[in-house]
Amino acid sequence: MRTAWGLTPAESRLAALMLKPMSLQDASRHLGISIETGRTHLKALFAKTQTNRQAELVIRLLATAHR
Repeated sequence: MRTAWGLTPAESRLAALMLKPMSLQDASRHLGISIETGRTHLKALFAKTQTNRQAELVIRLLATAHR
């Protein structure tokens, strides 16, 4: 995912957790970051993957992973 979308290591870690049935709050807690930082990473993920919702992001990431 990092190379396909140009993600930072932090964005990549969050993206991997978004592929699991995990809320942003739980993913942020798991990563040891604040929910605000999680939202910042999520917004960057949306921008880099040209998505607008978490479900759309997951679909896009899964499609990339299966290439």
